Amino acid sequence: MSFNLRLDKVKEIISKEGLDGMYITNLTNVRYLTGFTGSAGSLLLFGNENHFFTDGRYIEQSKDQIKNCTIHIVGSAHYLAIKDKNLLSKSMKIGLESDYVSMALYDAISKVLQTTDFIKTSEIIEKIAAVKDVLEIKSLKTAIEITDAVFTQIIPELKAGAVEKEISAKISYLFKMNGADGDSYESIIGSGWLGALPHARPSDKKFEKGDFVVMDFGALYNGYHADMTRTVVIGEATSKHEEIYNIVLKSQLAGIDYAKAGVTGAELDQVCRQVIKDAGYGDKFIHSTGHGIGLEVHTHPRISSFNKKPLLENYVVTIEPGIYLAGWGGVRIEDDCWIQKDKCLPLNTSTKEMLVL
Repeated sequence: MSFNLRLDKVKEIISKEGLDGMYITNLTNVRYLTGFTGSAGSLLLFGNENHFFTDGRYIEQSKDQIKNCTIHIVGSAHYLAIKDKNLLSKSMKIGLESDYVSMALYDAISKVLQTTDFIKTSEIIEKIAAVKDVLEIKSLKTAIEITDAVFTQIIPELKAGAVEKEISAKISYLFKMNGADGDSYESIIGSGWLGALPHARPSDKKFEKGDFVVMDFGALYNGYHADMTRTVVIGEATSKHEEIYNIVLKSQLAGIDYAKAGVTGAELDQVCRQVIKDAGYGDKFIHSTGHGIGLEVHTHPRISSFNKKPLLENYVVTIEPGIYLAGWGGVRIEDDCWIQKDKCLPLNTSTKEMLVL
């Protein structure tokens, strides 16, 4: 999908909602609609006009990257230029991204543009961006391939005495050595009892014999985020390790088998959750089953009991059930999955066999 088509889709939706235009301040959404990768930019859309605002640091970059907007090089308060240039007529209804605009920014914009009626909107662009085009799928696949390669390369380092922070640092290094832009997010490395914390940050803890190690990490490539989790055992596996691991794996595979276009996020969540509940650990699955990925690591849609909307073809989502036992450890298994018309295609190739290292 070209940037122009993306802009047209946004304008079509805001027109149906009775809006004259939209002012976009979220940088991820600005990038999705224009290709701009800088750290300061906003976008005003109305009628047949598209206006991009940035500051003097990005004069040449904006010329190079943005082909579908009139570019305005202004100060840090972009909305001042909207008034100074008289871009908006009186009483126009302009959408604002309510999920990202702070009260302070809203007050400042409203004070400067007093004759404009600002209307809060939510997830207009995010819902469009959830359906990936061919080039986006290609970038995601590359990010995922790099993630898989790094998992293979880090396995020899996973042994008793390894330090969580050092494993995280080595993963970051390997991402760049394998062609990634960097980390999709700070890796989660939780060993032993810390694995019971779904978002444990790497610590100075050393891996110990009998530890489950939950490793949640992903490569960033061309702005697109991979997100994979694998759980390994250090030294020796007990029957309890095998029991918990196999329950989570069964849950994850059930979700992959069930997922396809038309299935709701809530239905997919329930399929994974039921497997764990039937095994007696329902209260130990303490987060949703997954989420969309793309230009951010957590995007629309949510794979949770709250999402009653059907998944659409060409969504890319995570399926990541888990069990977390306080004081002992946890297991999570996660793949990035391409939702297709009649199936779900996991894009990760890393083994899901329980590795004892």
